[in-house]
Amino acid sequence: MNARKQAGWYTGTLMFTLIMAVVLFVAQPWIPLALLATLAVFGVVAAVNHGIDSWKRHHPHDRTPVH
Repeated sequence: MNARKQAGWYTGTLMFTLIMAVVLFVAQPWIPLALLATLAVFGVVAAVNHGIDSWKRHHPHDRTPVH
């Protein structure tokens, strides 16, 4: 597949995806909003987990040893 065909395929797929997302949002606005809320919750959980790991790395003496 040459670069021109590949670029056209990608652009067409992107446009189709955007149109379908708009149609879905107009038809059932709660579906994309639920997906965005799920991604937001995932991001918050990942950030909290990263913060906890970072804190543990910088404060190893605060942890009690596991016997």
